[in-house]
Amino acid sequence: MALTDLALSPARRRLSLFIAMVCIASVGTTMGLTWPLLSLILDSRGVSSGLIGLSAASQALSVFAVAPLAPAVIARFGVLRVVTGAIVATAAMFALLPLHIDPYVWMPIRFLLGGSVGLLFIAGQTWINQTAIDESRGLVGGVLGFLWSAGFAFGPVIITLAGIEGWAPFLCGIALVLASALPLLFAGGLAPPIATDGPRRGYWRLFPVAALALLAAPMLATTDSINDSFLSLYAMRHGFTRPDAVLLLTTLFVGTTVGHLPVGWLADRIDRRKVLTATVALSLLLALAMIAAMPAGWPAWPVAFFWGAAMGGVWTVAFAMVGDRFRGTELAAATTLSSLLYGIGSSLGPVVAGHAMELWGPAATLVVSALALAAYLAVCVALGRRSATQSTRRTIT
Repeated sequence: MALTDLALSPARRRLSLFIAMVCIASVGTTMGLTWPLLSLILDSRGVSSGLIGLSAASQALSVFAVAPLAPAVIARFGVLRVVTGAIVATAAMFALLPLHIDPYVWMPIRFLLGGSVGLLFIAGQTWINQTAIDESRGLVGGVLGFLWSAGFAFGPVIITLAGIEGWAPFLCGIALVLASALPLLFAGGLAPPIATDGPRRGYWRLFPVAALALLAAPMLATTDSINDSFLSLYAMRHGFTRPDAVLLLTTLFVGTTVGHLPVGWLADRIDRRKVLTATVALSLLLALAMIAAMPAGWPAWPVAFFWGAAMGGVWTVAFAMVGDRFRGTELAAATTLSSLLYGIGSSLGPVVAGHAMELWGPAATLVVSALALAAYLAVCVALGRRSATQSTRRTIT
């Protein structure tokens, strides 16, 4: 599959980016609502933390089935049709969830839900990164992350307003997802055209070209899925009421939303590797701070906000770095590879954290997140030193 550059005026380029970003925001709404909502519903029914984690993992596992097929599907039907179909499928899966509340019945539904969301995310990200220009790619990533995270943040707000009983939260989610498709009515001639000449390199052969940016995906997936599924439960174990526990998760999402724009702006002006390493280090420190802050009560609120902001910055810089490295067909393949890696983290994170919580208590969920961040920080430092060494050798030569 190859993407051909589309000649657009600056105004039409901005409109194209806006339409794609609104659709991506529906991904954030879906994930921000389903993971905490379904975890809270299952917890209220007495389901174990381990089984809740397996239920969440089933939603993430579908990326392994969908991502390898995504380039062919997009090539066959076009970006616009794929995005539209994925939004409709996402709304349909939402409608099936409240029909029968059972963790085992939900697993195949969540698998299909994750597949439609994954396809939408791959198609939308490819559309955006192909349309953006290099000089503003960091800021474009920041705006995309802002809208995506705003959708995430709105998910727990829906839970706070509609509760977890009955159809109300699900109907709200369905309405918001379908509303995100309305801008597609004006997308004619704005989506990148698709050719079918096949990628020049296989997906996994792209990995060494942008290993640092691509490895952000499994780390972010691990921490995101753990927070989405367990942060509210962890807060409730420390005496937070259910509404306050959901609002704490919302605070984290609001921080993520706010963090994208300034970090994206900074990444257009400072070496992106340095910005990435700094935001990862800050994220690790704040994850450790949350372990101490949660039992104390009120300190958890500012820590959650700034932790979310730092994590949002990591995503923004990684997005821009992928766009720096790839174009056309390889950009689509790299986005698919990133989604596969994200699926690994999303699948393992809730399962590991759920069982760790059962064995060692609520704080174990944050320890798992901190370990994922520490591992990625080590990669950032190691690859940064290797890059500096290679630059020095080239200068001497």
